[in-house]
Amino acid sequence: MRVRNGATKAILILIGYALAVLAGIAVEPIARAGWGVVASSAIILVMVLVLTRMFRGENESDAPRTWWRVTADAPAGFVLSAWFFVQTIGSLSVLAEQPPLAVWASALVSLVIAAAYLHCAIRLTANRRRAAPARL
Repeated sequence: MRVRNGATKAILILIGYALAVLAGIAVEPIARAGWGVVASSAIILVMVLVLTRMFRGENESDAPRTWWRVTADAPAGFVLSAWFFVQTIGSLSVLAEQPPLAVWASALVSLVIAAAYLHCAIRLTANRRRAAPARL
């Protein structure tokens, strides 16, 4: 299944985040402190992995993407990388108030996702420059 419609993408992302929040709420009372955050982080990681395989740009083929490609365009990769990097900083900012396992798990997941988006954006930019005709 490939998703190209922006509204559908937004709805799927909201559903994924809602599932992450609900998982955190469900796990936290029955496990040790911080495990709800770990469960939420795991759901977000899975959500990103699944949705990056499903989402496609308007002019992108339905063929499977290469392993490193998580966005259709470089600007989207740079923006999403910045977003997840800010989430990493936000996770680390509560280190004094939250159990260390929860903080480090959340920060690591956000940092890995940020790195994946940044890697994709850099490669897409480099590929575009190589494909562009040389200017005289």
